[in-house]
Amino acid sequence: MAYAKSEPFKLAVDVGCGSGQNTRPLAPYFEKIIGVDVSEAQIRAAQSLENPPNVEFRIGSAESVAVPDRSVDLITCAESVHWFDLDAFFREMDRVLKPNGCIAIYTYHKIRPWVEGDDVKNEQLKDVVTQVSIAIRPYSSPRSQHLHNKLADIHIPYDETTRDESFDIRYDTTVASYMDYIRSWSNYQVYLEKNPSGPDILKEVQERLMEILSLDCPAEDAKIHVRSSVVLLLGRKPREETGT
Repeated sequence: MAYAKSEPFKLAVDVGCGSGQNTRPLAPYFEKIIGVDVSEAQIRAAQSLENPPNVEFRIGSAESVAVPDRSVDLITCAESVHWFDLDAFFREMDRVLKPNGCIAIYTYHKIRPWVEGDDVKNEQLKDVVTQVSIAIRPYSSPRSQHLHNKLADIHIPYDETTRDESFDIRYDTTVASYMDYIRSWSNYQVYLEKNPSGPDILKEVQERLMEILSLDCPAEDAKIHVRSSVVLLLGRKPREETGT
């Protein structure tokens, strides 16, 4: 999918942007980036953070993005495509993408703590995250199957597409931030709604992570390294033929 860039990229739209964690990194590469999400709370959270001046967040749906026809160079969608009406979503993306514009859909299900070179600890950390996943699995939406099967059933409706699983995400964070990540899982949110007086299942998870990593400090100060494999689907809208 090689393509020689003939002019600066003008506009990217991050659909299902949440609080903007995958929107802001686009800032150096486009004149403007718009993050769109149906959740007013998520958009408020995104707007409350420090954002580059060319990044804007709006309430809106993946099936109806308030930008002109053929105005977008890149559509991104991270960890959210499983919530969309796929036929309507792809029709809307085809409307807003420029000829030769691209769409990138990716998932990094699931991020977990990682200790470089320590297979024993990594297996223990994997077990902890797996156990909490199993505990809240009954509260998962059937749509989450798209994430569990690594987007195998998602097909971008262009001739020029590719699937890439060669990437991974690695970054440093804190135990407290990592626990916030787990709290953001939709099935955990449903679990809380269904069990408002139930036990705090994440308390034991946090304690176990701290124990495995030999961390003796507040979770807010406990530095950890996390990683996840990435599944990336890319597609390019066809270049229009020039009339004679």
